[in-house]
Amino acid sequence: MTSAGITTVARGESSEIVDAARHVVRDSAAWQALWSAHAGSASPPPPVDFASEMVAAAFAGERPSPGHEIEIVDARHGAASVAVVVREIQPPRGMIAAQMIVTPFHIVTLPRYDGDVRFTDASGSPFRQPHPADDTVRQPPSVDPVFVRAAADVASPSSTGLEPNFAAALTYLAGPFSGILILLVERSNGFVRFHAWQSILGLGGLGLLSAGTLIVSFLTLLLSPLAFTVMYRLSEVLAIVWVVAWVVCLIKAFSGSRWHMPVAGRYAERLAMRH
Repeated sequence: MTSAGITTVARGESSEIVDAARHVVRDSAAWQALWSAHAGSASPPPPVDFASEMVAAAFAGERPSPGHEIEIVDARHGAASVAVVVREIQPPRGMIAAQMIVTPFHIVTLPRYDGDVRFTDASGSPFRQPHPADDTVRQPPSVDPVFVRAAADVASPSSTGLEPNFAAALTYLAGPFSGILILLVERSNGFVRFHAWQSILGLGGLGLLSAGTLIVSFLTLLLSPLAFTVMYRLSEVLAIVWVVAWVVCLIKAFSGSRWHMPVAGRYAERLAMRH
């Protein structure tokens, strides 16, 4: 899509950046870091001619269902700055949609501008970061430290002696048990520690929930056949969810992606930063 000098690089609802954010990038290193945080280190960033262009990116963060969208619609040049206008779209009222977490994003290129760049909504109100930060991106351009850290972790050595993506995948191999073993060894690589904690919290939590509902189902067998059936079926569903989550986590970790499981991923990220 091209509009008023705006060319879409990528747009969708499945970014790996799970917090609302806006970014301007004017060099290849920052572009590599941002794209790795968004799509995983195994995915090369689309080519951008930074001599004449810059990248603007808008991330909506986690949303509860499909139908949520975000779009960069305009770039308004003022006397001393450029205002990048972002529109967030809500699903129509009454829309029936699957209850699944989406992370809408829109990444575009704009004609290069080396002055101040601000992100606003259509009314001109500035975007406010969820964490304290200036809404104006100034030269020299930068990317949030979490993006740089995510890209660097995959490239930095692991204290296990293995490649970071391989060590991260191993944290899921035997569920939370392998996560515990890798965590005891890994002291330096945040990427591996994140996946180890996610294996323990995410897969471990799902496993306990599945086992718990199975035990409860047998405890209710003599009291109510209906309750037994409901709890037994629930334990089966949770077991299937565990297997699906295990496969996805294994693949994402091996591909060098910092994919977050709902709820558990956020806690794993915090714990991974503690040494």
